Amino acid sequence: MSDPMITWQRLRSGNERFHTPVRGHRGGLTDNRPPAAVFRCADAGVPAEMVFGQRWGSLIDVSTWGHVIDTGVLATLDYAVNGLEVPLIVVLGHQDCHAMRTAVRAWNEAVMPEGPTRAVVEHAIGSIVRRGVDAGSTEAVTSAHVVETGLALLERAPAIARRVDAGKCAIVCATTNSTDGSVAVHGTIGAVGEVDGSLLECV
Repeated sequence: MSDPMITWQRLRSGNERFHTPVRGHRGGLTDNRPPAAVFRCADAGVPAEMVFGQRWGSLIDVSTWGHVIDTGVLATLDYAVNGLEVPLIVVLGHQDCHAMRTAVRAWNEAVMPEGPTRAVVEHAIGSIVRRGVDAGSTEAVTSAHVVETGLALLERAPAIARRVDAGKCAIVCATTNSTDGSVAVHGTIGAVGEVDGSLLECV
């Protein structure tokens, strides 16, 4: 049996164990408006619902490696904010991020990777330059990158920016601690009650 087949059978078996207790209840999970959309790094390893203690399937969960913003991300977040009227987007990074380590290595060695990885590295290096952070610290680069990603969402999604400006949505730029799972906020766009880290109240 091939590795892909073994892996798929493992996932199928896991799903059988998972869905049996909640069969008959799952329909109710999609009836309520999601409280937030979380845009996270694909290699974070922890589901957004677990990080924020929310019910399974209750959040709009969007992920790309290194927070690359493509058309699919913009369309999904636009739907969340303007279609479902979700009042909050969380741009969520994490410690020991492989995407950020790759970007730091490319910056320090002045060697860009080939293929699709290049887009991730270019995006992260842009954050290093714009925020003026220490490129020797992966954690500092990660913090800067989630902030720049939040600002980029406003620039590239005018409909989301209008909702933020109207006070109907806000963006929180944060990272999770790999040791204890705690969330650190590095910037906010719109009023969310955080004393520090406000980037913009309106756009």
